[in-house]
Amino acid sequence: MNKKKLRWIIPAIIAGALCYRLFFYSSSPAAKQAAGGIDSFPYPTDRLIESNSDYLLKEIEAGRIDLAVELVRLRRDCADEVESAAECNERIKQLIQNLPGKDKDRLLAIFDQYLQFEDRMRQNPPENFAKLDYAQKYKLMKKARRDFFGEEGAKLIFGLEEARIALQEEQQKFNTPEYTNLPTAERMRLYEERKKETLGNYYQSMLEREPPEIKYGTELMLSQTEIAKMSEADRAKANYDLRVKYFGNVQADRITQEEKVQNQAFAESNAKMDQFLNAERDFIKNNAGLSEEDRRAGIEDLRKKILGK
Repeated sequence: MNKKKLRWIIPAIIAGALCYRLFFYSSSPAAKQAAGGIDSFPYPTDRLIESNSDYLLKEIEAGRIDLAVELVRLRRDCADEVESAAECNERIKQLIQNLPGKDKDRLLAIFDQYLQFEDRMRQNPPENFAKLDYAQKYKLMKKARRDFFGEEGAKLIFGLEEARIALQEEQQKFNTPEYTNLPTAERMRLYEERKKETLGNYYQSMLEREPPEIKYGTELMLSQTEIAKMSEADRAKANYDLRVKYFGNVQADRITQEEKVQNQAFAESNAKMDQFLNAERDFIKNNAGLSEEDRRAGIEDLRKKILGK
């Protein structure tokens, strides 16, 4: 890929990713890295080009297509085949025009609006945006979206993302005393209620697509109060049973074995660090007369000998 293409591809993909990622997640300087995570979001969604629906906007409203993510994906798809952002955008418009369905003209209009919004946010970010914390940035971005698109348009493009973030915020509440003292079954029931309320129209689609890793992680989080009270052997069994529930026996055995290897490596690393810190302390105590340079050299030799780095 030549430098000319990189000059538009990287900003275009990053700008699209930034719109989706609220303008406050860190971005890679490389185009593939900037867009690579789009395909590994927790809840998989369909590609526009795969849709045969007569009403594409209904697919988006239901959460089966994540429009903000899909626009970033489409930019990435044509990045190696065209010379400019304008050409890529035209290709995306043609792709939309060729889709089946009765509302693609509306989708084309939304894409034009999205490009205008993206350009405005890139050229005129909110004042002192980089210095704001997560909550402040998110609040500003949600407002900017609604100021530009209106409530309906902002929800159509970014609603699925905002629902996911709202669900994450709900999850945090279940770590407060209000919930941690409840039995696991009750916490699970209440969480599912909150999840359904929070996701709204997206609930069924996300439920159908929810990967086992998220289901496992959620139940593990909600059951931690009871698991923490168990003996070590019972805790291990409870964790293993949860893994079997969501991954099956073979995968559960593999995860457990990998965990043992990681724990062993972690223990060995900690032991080496303790050994180094003790050796460093003794070296400093026994060589009080050394110059600063010699002291640092001696400590560095110990580091390489014990830690290997």
